[in-house]
Amino acid sequence: MTIPGVLTPHSHQEQFHVVLVEPADSKNIGSVARAMRNLGFGSLHLVRPVSYDAKKAAITACWGSDLLQSIHLHDSLEEALRPMEDSVAFSTREGRNRSMHMVIGDWLQKEVHTPPVKTAIVFGPEDNGLRPEHTDLCRCLVRIPSTENCPAFNLAQSVLIALYELSKRTWDESLSTRTREMPDGNSLFQLDRLIEQVLIRSTYYRKGTPEPIPGLVKNLFRRMNPDEREIGVLLGLFARIDKALAGDIPLVEPLKKEE
Repeated sequence: MTIPGVLTPHSHQEQFHVVLVEPADSKNIGSVARAMRNLGFGSLHLVRPVSYDAKKAAITACWGSDLLQSIHLHDSLEEALRPMEDSVAFSTREGRNRSMHMVIGDWLQKEVHTPPVKTAIVFGPEDNGLRPEHTDLCRCLVRIPSTENCPAFNLAQSVLIALYELSKRTWDESLSTRTREMPDGNSLFQLDRLIEQVLIRSTYYRKGTPEPIPGLVKNLFRRMNPDEREIGVLLGLFARIDKALAGDIPLVEPLKKEE
């Protein structure tokens, strides 16, 4: 018997991981755990929490207290994102060198994989939100619509809204296979380092290079949303360029089209 207004957790929800970066209020963490349990999500990650107190978090967690026992702790956001196939940053920050925001509705409609892949939903500290070094690691930047004079939501409110919108989606059970195999975070970080090395060897990065440029380049490849095969091609391409720049591969004549 289906009870109106009572949600049944869906197996696809296991693919979504809530990641809180440097949360400073343990009670906020508890409120996030409660919101997650309300809507059937069960994977909570904390990146360098400030003075985390499990007892204080339990005060506001209520039915989410058990989730606090299985929290994943990380020393950096990069570490948290390594096993992920997609990552989404929730932020209100604007800036010339930052990715363009998508409103949450557009993200859900256009960017969420069907069926979903292992996705990190990333939220920043309560005081100032995610910093550029955090958003640079995420594929897209999402904003929850709000009024101009009061743009930022409370941390737990933001998580609740994002997960509520996700829980409203209905997934087609007949889709048993993915049309695209997505790379994990480790492959993306490997590509980051290889591209950086190539740009340093080529002197594109040098003394005087504007500080935001490396982050902009890094995020550019995430916005391309390459699949696992495409990441393999990019890794091979930049590895070859790196060897050529280092003098390990002799230069050859460019390819010519057949007559």
